Amino acid sequence: MSFPMPRIKTLLLIPVLVLAFAGCGGGGGAPAPTVNTQPPGSPLAPTVSLSAAPDTVAPGGSTLLTWSSSNASGCNATGAWSGGKATSGSQTINSIVATSTYNLTCNGSGGSTTRSATVNVTGAAGTGVNGAVDSSLLNRHQESANLVYAFAGFNITSGTPVATGSVTQNTGGCTFRYDLAGLPDGSYTVALTKDGGSTFPRTTNVTVSGAPVVQNFAAANVIQVGSGRTYPHPNQVVGVVQSGDVVEIDAGTYTDTESTWTTNNLTVRGVGGRAHLVAPASISNGKGIWVTQGANMAVENIEFSGAAVPNLNGAGIRAEGQDLAICGSYFHDNENGILGAIAGNGNVLIEYSEFARNGHCNGACAHNMYIGNTDRFTLRYSYSHHAHSGHTVKSRAKENYILYNRIMDEADGNSSYIIDLPNGGLSYIVGNLLQQGPNNENSTILTYGEEGLTNPNRMLYVVNNTFVNDYVSGTFIFIAGGSNTATVRNNLFIGNGTLVSGAATQVSNLTTNAPNFVNIGAFDYRPTATTPGQNVGTAPGIGSGFDLMPVYHYIHPTNREARPVNGTIDIGAYEFP
Repeated sequence: MSFPMPRIKTLLLIPVLVLAFAGCGGGGGAPAPTVNTQPPGSPLAPTVSLSAAPDTVAPGGSTLLTWSSSNASGCNATGAWSGGKATSGSQTINSIVATSTYNLTCNGSGGSTTRSATVNVTGAAGTGVNGAVDSSLLNRHQESANLVYAFAGFNITSGTPVATGSVTQNTGGCTFRYDLAGLPDGSYTVALTKDGGSTFPRTTNVTVSGAPVVQNFAAANVIQVGSGRTYPHPNQVVGVVQSGDVVEIDAGTYTDTESTWTTNNLTVRGVGGRAHLVAPASISNGKGIWVTQGANMAVENIEFSGAAVPNLNGAGIRAEGQDLAICGSYFHDNENGILGAIAGNGNVLIEYSEFARNGHCNGACAHNMYIGNTDRFTLRYSYSHHAHSGHTVKSRAKENYILYNRIMDEADGNSSYIIDLPNGGLSYIVGNLLQQGPNNENSTILTYGEEGLTNPNRMLYVVNNTFVNDYVSGTFIFIAGGSNTATVRNNLFIGNGTLVSGAATQVSNLTTNAPNFVNIGAFDYRPTATTPGQNVGTAPGIGSGFDLMPVYHYIHPTNREARPVNGTIDIGAYEFP
């Protein structure tokens, strides 16, 4: 299939204003907040508070959960409690035998908001159950639904669990684990769910007796690929795999690779390092190295390079199936890094991945990554850079979550837009490092709706990013007319150009020519003690049901770390220690 890819080299509709300060090399910096308030045009999202008192108890102890909300019509409890709840109230929880987390989601006409409270159990140190969970067993697109329950007794998966723990992703990787700490001695059914407790596809019986128990949840079936294996080449397993399988490809280079994956519920990963898939000189499917047509596919630790086809749309991955997760992968020197997905086809998640030197504008344009009009696109903890003429990130998705990434031209990249959201949508740009280089081919860094606001939701939130414009002029943010809500808050702007073209509420943003980063020449934008904007931001609040408070920093390359909380929030993508 083909996607409309207009080549837009200049934005004639944007009046460019060159601000009166010099380039990044010198001069003084001063806050320049500009407020342009417009009515939100939509109901307010619910606000929710939930607390536990006490939050630490002895085994068998009790706590009082107290909650309140506004702009909500009803609430629902999940985790270690359940059922419908009033919009405010309190409830005593008795007989707590293990550390437990209580979630409360309140819904209203403006969306939904979730808050959690955790109660820790003391006096049972060194006991409990923990272990790894294979990613193939999880819902990669709804993380809060991945839980592990402990029920008292063997072969029990009904009633109230004695403990509940979240499945958490290990920092910097595509691996997951859980920890039910503080379980006293006894017999338990440990049950894994990926739908919030409605079903338990994997259970096991565990006896705790004075020491922690390690209980892993492994993949159901693993097919190995590599030299000396039954299947030496990835092309050979496409017709063999069944729903739920995991394909593990040994690290190494595999030439002449092209496959169309039609089976649902597959996980394909490189092991021992990345598996490098090199496209053949002629790709017979006319689309890309891999065409993903099955639903719920995950790709981990795979490298894609060299994809080119006659219509100039060759991709590392052509995404055509519903729900795709990409983790820890590298797309470089293709016409498109990734191209897809088909309109309405679920969710695309890209995390801990790198995209480099993809794209061109030979007639129509190809891009480092180009996501179609899918339901939701999430890009996080990733590094996209040096796109050739095309955009560094482009998405037509109805919802976009672009969180904690490094997206740049650097010194010699020649991309068009750094982020292009041509059809608008509910979009969150939070905690990113965004840089436009001196050789860019379109002098706007972030553009929203320039091809028409055709997505049903027209709300943009640009919060706690660091923007650097190394071009002589241009526009940092372009917002098309007709957006319902555009909020630009706590952003650090470095360089010349118009900060915001279009209507937006602008709060606590700062422009400076002396950012005093660790090493701006090497694109290391971490702050030093003299970086401006420290302790002068404002609380981001909730945007259409999403908590806008940044919780991570981007760490190079393709990683994250928790953003510290040090009093008043800093402006920009980092919090100074």
